[in-house]
Order: sequence, then C-alpha cells, then structure tokens
Amino acid sequence: MVTMTVSTDIQALLAQRYGHTASFTPPSWNSTLDLMVSHRSVRQWLPRDLDDATLRTVLAAAQSAPTSSNKQIVSVLAVRDTAAKQRLAAVGRQMSKHIIDAPVTLVWLIDFSLARFLAAEEETDTAAGSTPAPAEAGHGVTGRPATDLGALNYMDEPMMAAADIGIASQNAALAAASLGLGTVFLGSLRNDIDEVRDALGIPDTVVPFLALELGYADPAENAGIKPRLPMELFLHEDRYRNPDDDPAATTELLENYNDALATYYSRYGAHPRWSDQLLNRLSAKATEKSKRRFLRDVLVRAGFNLR
Repeated sequence: MVTMTVSTDIQALLAQRYGHTASFTPPSWNSTLDLMVSHRSVRQWLPRDLDDATLRTVLAAAQSAPTSSNKQIVSVLAVRDTAAKQRLAAVGRQMSKHIIDAPVTLVWLIDFSLARFLAAEEETDTAAGSTPAPAEAGHGVTGRPATDLGALNYMDEPMMAAADIGIASQNAALAAASLGLGTVFLGSLRNDIDEVRDALGIPDTVVPFLALELGYADPAENAGIKPRLPMELFLHEDRYRNPDDDPAATTELLENYNDALATYYSRYGAHPRWSDQLLNRLSAKATEKSKRRFLRDVLVRAGFNLR
C-alpha cells in the first residue's frame, strides 16, 4: 500500500510549478492536487518489474475516463518485450533510449476495429438472408444504422479518438502516480508510425498515436518540477486575449518565463531559451526530420478520408 502524502508547503510547490511565487492561494488542498501539481516526467528507471495486477489497475483507471459518445474507439498495447522496446527507442532516436529500461511502455491506438468487425458481421448476416432486428430507438439511435461506416470519411472521427487517447492516458498517468509509479509521455513514436506498426504487429487500419512509459523512478535521476507558462498567458476569461493586445506585457511575461526555465535547466548545463526552442520546433525543417509529416497519409491509409 502506497501512503499518500500532501505537501506541507503548498505555495512552495506552486512556486516550483511556475518558477515564481503563485499569484493565488488555493482555498483547499488534497492528495490528488498534490500529485498533479508535483508531476514530473521520469526517464531513469529502477530495474524493477511491474506486476500485471498493478498494470491492470492503472488501465482500469484509464478506461474509467470519459469517452466521446461512449464509442470507445481507443485501445492500448502494453509492450514489455525487450526487442520491441529497442525498436520503439530507435524510432524515438537518441532522446528515447530510456524506453528500453522502462518495464512497460503503453502504446495508445486510434482503433475502430470493433466497429469494422460489427459492420462486417452485419453485412455477412444480411448477405446470408438474415434480417437483423432493428435497434431500439433512443440515445441518438433512430434505427439500425447503415454498415458503411460513413462517419470515418470525416476528420472529426480520428480527432475524437486522439482526444480520447489524451484523456485516457492522463487518467493512467495520474493513477500510476497514486501507486508510486513514474511516467513519461512519448509522441516520438509518430516519427515513424509504420515502423511502430511493424514492430508491434499493428494493422494499417489502426494508428499508434501516443506512448506512455510506466515504471519505478530512479530517485538518483537529476530531475525536478519543470515550470510552466504563467497563468496570465494560459488563462483567457470570457473572451480570447490576443498576445498582441498588450505586446509589452506579453514580452515581459515571456522573458520572465524564459528566465524561470533557464534556472530550472541550469542543473543540466546550457539549454536553449523556451521561446527559441518553440519556434525551432515549429519550423518546417524540424518537422521534415522525421516521418511525422506523413501523418495525414497514415490516417488516409487507415480508412479516414479527412473531409
């Protein structure tokens, strides 16, 4: 049993999260908020296995997340095999070597295979002369739907699944933290989705979209709580506030954030400013270094026409 503790100095914790004293005082605090605000990514693991019951507990929490229209168009592949993890690490390049040491890597999938299965079964029954009973009306169902899966022609479906992956995987990460586990999210598998598919036996109609490493954090890792953008650049109230509405204030807030991150990164040595890194990572050159630029083609091959 993991004992949950709550920070004795909440303002100190918030100061770590923002790199400066927070401009607000929480009216109350609890162990859930403590886990969320103290989150950090783990990339250095203890050589300790993750038992199946713990993994399934984490995944029960993931499945308890909201899912759009109860479609449940997400599945997850738990990777323990060393050879498979080595191939995933190679897809992530030099920044993802830690995948090999993590006991489990969860690969989250955009997965409409059950809908395709049900549609094929219904088409088979119809061809055999069987007439399926009409679906009971209600909850958006006005009769048994057609089996052409025409909704997959529209961009909303894969975007909906990607949103559900974000929600479910964050549930998993929070549950893992509550059990004393560490996590790190990996978008790097989108560097080469076809290689990930080949490594894990995933068909073209299923899209690996995100990964989450799970394990026991090595306490010797030199890592802490990374500051986030100030609330003033994150929160909009009632109406959207453009950065250029008050460019001087925006510039000052950004420079203060660059300084806060520079202080955080000083433990590792020299590091680019956040502003410079953001622009670099949004450049065409950065995108063209991997196969992420082919994501649209991957989705089309998976059966989404993206209208």
